[in-house]
Amino acid sequence: MAYIGSPDMEVLNDATFGVDADPADMWAYLDDATARLRQRHPSYSFTPRLVRYDQVTTEIPRP
Repeated sequence: MAYIGSPDMEVLNDATFGVDADPADMWAYLDDATARLRQRHPSYSFTPRLVRYDQVTTEIPRP
């Protein structure tokens, strides 16, 4: 799951990817969505995150 949070921890954008999705493609989606949000809200700071939920939650690092 990919999501972008606002400074208030509000989820402003999210997406769900299939199990075989390439992490680089998922990060490209997050980078593009973050850039669009920054254009609309230049005073906000955004936190893009990419995580996998199985038995445990795993943060997926940027490639």
